[in-house]
Amino acid sequence: MIGVSACLIGENCTYSGKNNLVLGLKRLYELGEVVCVCPEVMGGLSTPRNPAEIQSVEPLLITTNQQVDVTKEYLEGAKKAMSIFIAHDVKVAILKFRSPSCGCDGIYDGTFSHTLIDGQGVFAKMCEEHGIKVFHEKQIEEFLKYIGKEDEYGTYFKDSTSI
Repeated sequence: MIGVSACLIGENCTYSGKNNLVLGLKRLYELGEVVCVCPEVMGGLSTPRNPAEIQSVEPLLITTNQQVDVTKEYLEGAKKAMSIFIAHDVKVAILKFRSPSCGCDGIYDGTFSHTLIDGQGVFAKMCEEHGIKVFHEKQIEEFLKYIGKEDEYGTYFKDSTSI
């Protein structure tokens, strides 16, 4: 089973109340190949919600742009999402780039200035610690090669863009 951030299959669960639909991932979901999660919502955060960024890794601190500490919600949601991935034997995931939960290969720097830094979101890091290979939505080709399904699934991603 493939794990996917819920916003990437079209669920309106981002902080802005919108989604980041990738049509190919939605198609795989419809075929029953995907299990999706939104750790932020699973941790009790509302949709929409104030944007949040990781302020520090050690100790972990995640705050909103209004300086509200939401670390507990992010950790709780990551744990709940991980239990779903484990229950579905997820070995590979496509998560939302830049997210403080799902971000892999880059997150925002905590200043709310849209400045990217190297780093991982809470859930992405937890996935890797559990041996789940993580990609983001801009790495679809690498993902397809990794799972060996370029030909079988590749057609689902032709003209598939993130909204």
